[in-house]
Amino acid sequence: MKSVSHIPSLNIFRIALFFGTLFFYISLSEARQSPIDKIIDASINEGNYEEAKVLLENALKEVDNQDTTHLRQYAGDLGYVLFHLGQYQNSITKYEQALIYTRAQGDHSRTSTFLRSIGLNYQLLGLYGLAIENYQEALDALALGQTDLVREAALYNSMGNLYRNTQNEPKSLDLLHKSLNIYKDLGDTVKIANVLNNLGVNFQHFNHLDSSLYYFKSVLDLVALDINSPKNIAKDRSATYNNIGVVLLDQEKIEEAFPYILKSYHINHLNKDIQGLAISHNNLAEYWLKKRDLKMASLHLDSGKIILKETTDKILLVENLELRFKLLERKNQYKEALATYKTLDSLNNQLFQDEKLKVEEISNIYLLREKEFENQKISQEAKLFALQSSKFQQTSLFLALLGIILTLFLFWVFRNLKRQKKLTQIIGAKNETISLQQRELRHRTANNIMRLQSIIKEIARRVPDNAAQQEMLRSTQLLYSASSLERYLYSIDIQDEKEVPLQEFINGLVQQHRDMLDKENRAVEIEYIQSAEIVLPVASVIPISMILTEWIYNSLKYAFEGISQPKITIAIYINGKNITIDYQDNGIGIKPSASRGTGSHLIERFALDLKAHIKTKAHRGTRYQLVFKAIGKSVLPK
Repeated sequence: MKSVSHIPSLNIFRIALFFGTLFFYISLSEARQSPIDKIIDASINEGNYEEAKVLLENALKEVDNQDTTHLRQYAGDLGYVLFHLGQYQNSITKYEQALIYTRAQGDHSRTSTFLRSIGLNYQLLGLYGLAIENYQEALDALALGQTDLVREAALYNSMGNLYRNTQNEPKSLDLLHKSLNIYKDLGDTVKIANVLNNLGVNFQHFNHLDSSLYYFKSVLDLVALDINSPKNIAKDRSATYNNIGVVLLDQEKIEEAFPYILKSYHINHLNKDIQGLAISHNNLAEYWLKKRDLKMASLHLDSGKIILKETTDKILLVENLELRFKLLERKNQYKEALATYKTLDSLNNQLFQDEKLKVEEISNIYLLREKEFENQKISQEAKLFALQSSKFQQTSLFLALLGIILTLFLFWVFRNLKRQKKLTQIIGAKNETISLQQRELRHRTANNIMRLQSIIKEIARRVPDNAAQQEMLRSTQLLYSASSLERYLYSIDIQDEKEVPLQEFINGLVQQHRDMLDKENRAVEIEYIQSAEIVLPVASVIPISMILTEWIYNSLKYAFEGISQPKITIAIYINGKNITIDYQDNGIGIKPSASRGTGSHLIERFALDLKAHIKTKAHRGTRYQLVFKAIGKSVLPK
């Protein structure tokens, strides 16, 4: 791993953040009038971030809660300072506080700036999904205000760098070129150079070295610099010189690489850039190793090691040790090489542990985000409840008037009730007789289905063909579901036997599966959740029960091999005019090589009967969603 890669990965983010917020701080400085504001500005401009942090924290404690301008200003400044101190999670917290005030003030430009800054922090934490989410929100915020090409270009630039880290080369290049075209239209030479440098890093990252070299050299051509330019003019191009040198080394153009690496070293030395000097010494050592000048390589490695004691950059130290190991092997000093290798192995282990801690930290951040989303959901539900209460108050008067009308109507109806009561009693007696006959018929039908199921199971045990046996056992599952429906209809009192409360029936079906699992001593948990009272026609309940039975059968048969706590979750809820049945298990998932069997065709046929469509969702195990239009006598939210 080349040392050069650390210059763009750190400096690009900071340069991008700097240019994205530069005019923001200029506008703030014009509004600041108090002495403390001037002191804070001076600390930030001079890079005294620890001092600025203390000042800003005290300022936030003392500022009036009604002074939202200064609250936003100090929170945003503190987020910027914490970013430069490497405290990325704390920086996000402060930027989000500032974001609350900018949104309340309707300031879309500052909203976009803060969202982009939050995205940069997430990007450095390795949370690329959250970074992209905030970048996209930043673009949306820009679209709400006046056209701001500078901020738009800066966002494309940051997003391009992010997609490089996710190995999405086409997306990264597309976004960087969008940024480049905007800066060209604006005629901003400095920012054009910055994007060109990022394009060079992109091509270098994906090992397109000729293209990388073209863009790096384009930066030097754009700012009118050559290899002999004064070092103070070329200060901001140190990383570019270094990148060119390393690319040429990778191409084995050793002599051509040396002037660029040396130029970068001189710039870093002039500006007392500790990290830059360490990188330059490592690259110069590699150059002399390729030249087989072991003495010069040793001198640069020793110098780099001394400088690295002043930094905490373990990756640069690893590179220094790797080069030293090669050097000692070439000198045939195997004992010293072994000691160096042990040190290198120990340091790599430390880096692994650091990365492990970082992964755990990222996991904790995601958990916190989940809690935040839960709180947001509760808040939204509270607002919805308040809105519904308001609507209820508005309709109270209407209901009162309607009550008067209904009272008059009921008086007229009462006169006819006595006459109809006698007729109703006669009809009720006849219906009772018919109902008893129907229930008895359902009871017999259920018993016959269960006998048929037992017969098929007995036949299946004697069939030598395993595939045929499995299909016969699958048939018994479907008969089991049909029997459950008949028993349920027998057990309840439904006058016309055309519609069924879905929750009661599914509860019974699930409980029968639980009982079956208990008999088989299988520890599989089945959870059933329904968020609405749904009454469906029997003709719709039948395919639903068949589909659920087929899914449960597949899960029990294929999904839980090696799963310590197998679980099936069935959730039914209403979404607008649709009913959704969400089925999922925590099993091993569907294998890509799995073929479509009879069960899949049956499920499709039953779904066709419902006029429903089935979605397969991304999930740790297997997840399906059956969606169909709400039908039936009543579909009422609980």
